[in-house]
Formats: sequence, C-alpha cells, structure tokens
Amino acid sequence: MKELLYLLRAMQLYSQNAHHLVKGTPFHSDHAFFGDVYSAVAEDFDDVAERIIGLYGEDHLDLKNMMMAVMNKLEGAPSVGTPDNKLFYQHQYKMEEKLKDLIKQIIATGVSPGVEQLIGDIANKSEMRSYKIKQRMK
Repeated sequence: MKELLYLLRAMQLYSQNAHHLVKGTPFHSDHAFFGDVYSAVAEDFDDVAERIIGLYGEDHLDLKNMMMAVMNKLEGAPSVGTPDNKLFYQHQYKMEEKLKDLIKQIIATGVSPGVEQLIGDIANKSEMRSYKIKQRMK
C-alpha cells in the first residue's frame, strides 16, 4: 500500500504541475482536465493515507521516505518548456497504467474487502481518465 500512496502523491504533483503549464489553443480544456485530475488524485491519496494509518500505523507515512520515493516516480516527467500539451497527456497515461497495474498487484496479494473496494474505486476513476486521455491524444 505504501507504493500506492507514493504513486498517488507523484500523480497529484505531476498533474498539478501540468495544470499550471499547459498552454495554447486547447488551454481551457487541458487546464480543466489536469485540475480535475490533481483534485481527484489528492482525495485518493488522502483516503489511502488514512487507511494505511488505520491498518498499519503512522510509521508508513514518514515524510522524508515518501518524498524520496515520489521524486523517483517523477523521473522523466515533462515539466517547464514542454512544447506540446500532448506530452503531458502521454506521461499522465503512463502513470495511469502504472496505477492500474499496481492496484492489480495489491488485490492479488489478498486484501480485506474494504481495501479492495477502496482501491477498486481508484482503479475505476483511473480507467475513466485513461479513456479521456486517449480521446485527447487522437
């Protein structure tokens, strides 16, 4: 679950950064999309963090370890100077795929019904975002 927490934080920071950096003709829709993403992922992060504390204790939320893991997950992410908004979408899509794969792995380990529902809801939202990303990248 810690890896899920770290990936969600990385996704939140990435999508918020993309929200601020998109530009050009599709600015309004791209700006709105990434704004929606970072808000939704921030809520998912909070839900997972609280579940981790409830199940495993607060030691799993060590800030320094979390931020180092998040930085590793942001390696190669487009940022300042990105010439085309589609690059932000392509990277977001890669992160969504990693999220869905990680959720499958967690469920395969055998988790409680509550955890399975929590992360299943996160996967559902990710699948919807992936659809929108694919439509935008056409």
